Amino acid sequence: MGVKVIQYRGDYDDKLYWERVDRNLGWLGDSAEEQRRRQERLRDSVIGIVGTGGIGGAVATRLVRMGARHLKLADPDEFDITNIQRQLGASLENVGRNKAEVVAEMAYELTKDVNIDVYPEGITPDTAEHFMADCDFVMDQMEFYQVKNRYALHRAFRASDRCQFMFKIPTVGHKVFVFTYTKESMPIEEVYDLPEDGPIDDAAARRLMERIIPEMPEYPGTKMLDEWFVDMQRMPIFGACPPLAEGILVERLAQEIMDLPGRAALPVQPGYAVFDSLTWESKLVERAWWAK
Repeated sequence: MGVKVIQYRGDYDDKLYWERVDRNLGWLGDSAEEQRRRQERLRDSVIGIVGTGGIGGAVATRLVRMGARHLKLADPDEFDITNIQRQLGASLENVGRNKAEVVAEMAYELTKDVNIDVYPEGITPDTAEHFMADCDFVMDQMEFYQVKNRYALHRAFRASDRCQFMFKIPTVGHKVFVFTYTKESMPIEEVYDLPEDGPIDDAAARRLMERIIPEMPEYPGTKMLDEWFVDMQRMPIFGACPPLAEGILVERLAQEIMDLPGRAALPVQPGYAVFDSLTWESKLVERAWWAK
C-alpha cells in the first residue's frame, strides 16, 4: 500500500511574487541582485514541517507569507477543543479535522502560488523516507512522546543527501528551546537513550523530560509538573508561548536559508539555545548537562 499524499499545486506569477515579498528585500543585501538572490533561496527551498499544531501550523503560514513556495506537511492528529487555546487552524468548526490538511488549505489560500504536499498519516517508519525525499530543511515539531516515529524521521534525515539540517523547537512554560540536528550532531537515539519499541512508562517519560527540557522551570514545582508530564502524559503549554517559538523558528530558518551574514552559530545536539520570556534571558549552551 502506498503512502497517502494530498497535493496542492499553485500557479506562479513572477511579477506578483516579487510585489508581495517586496518588504523582505531591504534587509537582504546591499544591492538589488543580492537581495533577490537571497529571497530566491527561500522561494526555491523545499521545507518539511512535521507536526502542524501550535508551532508547526503557524510556521507553515508564516513561511508562505515570507515567500517560501514548497512545503511538505505531516501530522496524523485531528483538532480537538483544547487546541483552540493556541493552534492555528483550531476552531469549533475544525474540531475533528486533520491538522495538516487544515493548515495546508489555509497556507495555500494565502497566495495560491505554493506547492504543498500533505501527509495526513503523519511520520512513521513507513512514511519517513518518502517525506524526507526532496526536503532541503525539516522542522521536527512532532508530538512530545513520540519515540519510534521520531527515530524514523531522524534516520531518514541522516540518510538524505539533500536535507541540510533539522530544527526541533519545543516550548516549556515561558521558555523556547532550539535544538539543531546535523549529520555530525549527536543522533536522536543517543539523545533519548530509549528503545524505539519500549513503553512510555514513568521512567521513559522522565527521560524524555530531561532530554527535551534540559532546564526545567522553577515554577510550578516538580510535583505538579510530574502530574502532567508523567502521570497524565500530557504536555501543558502556555498559550502565549507558541507564537514566540514560531517567530524564533522562522527567523532562524530564514537566516540560514538566505545565508545572512552576522548570525550567531547555534550549538548542535547535545547543545541548545534557549530564550526565557519570563526572566528575559537567552543563552547558548554547548552541551546539555547529561551529556557531559
